[in-house]
Amino acid sequence: ARAYDPEVFQRRMAGLDVTVKNEDTRETHMFSSDDYNAYHGGMIATVRALTGKAPRSYTGDSSDRQRIVLRSVAEEAARLFRGEAMNPKFIEGMKKHGYKGASDLANYLAHSYQWDATSAVMKDWMYEGYARKYVLDAGMQEWMQEVNPWALHRMAETLLEAQQRGLWNASQETLDELRSLYLSIEGDLEERAEGSI
Repeated sequence: ARAYDPEVFQRRMAGLDVTVKNEDTRETHMFSSDDYNAYHGGMIATVRALTGKAPRSYTGDSSDRQRIVLRSVAEEAARLFRGEAMNPKFIEGMKKHGYKGASDLANYLAHSYQWDATSAVMKDWMYEGYARKYVLDAGMQEWMQEVNPWALHRMAETLLEAQQRGLWNASQETLDELRSLYLSIEGDLEERAEGSI
């Protein structure tokens, strides 16, 4: 077996024009786990770091062998965001799982943000959608405060981090609401922790 050679690896990565990750099942996708971004997103970020420009990147869907679909990573992100993340049925389904459902919603947002960091797949309106529907919506806040306030705190933190890193050009109004909520939850969680000692 040949030893790992960083120079050869860098040369190979720098020579990539296209990346493709195929999925043969609809059970999982790029936002359902951070694994996908760790390797496919990581590869995209590596090529961009080495060459100064991102490769053309695609995700394949071969779950129906008669109708194989290839979409750009950005198209797939927008499709999942519209069809799943913002879908009231998806959100209601998650709510049935209480603590775990809230945690899964927070992960969905975190994975979207991670993909954006490596592959620039998110648009401002998508972050705004997460902020309005997952974090700033009164009903969602009430539910999360009850079942999993840590997930709500993590989502507010993720959105604020996206803005701080320049990935999201958020409106001042949304930012003020997020900061205020973040600090309020932080205070609640500290009180809860102190009360349990």
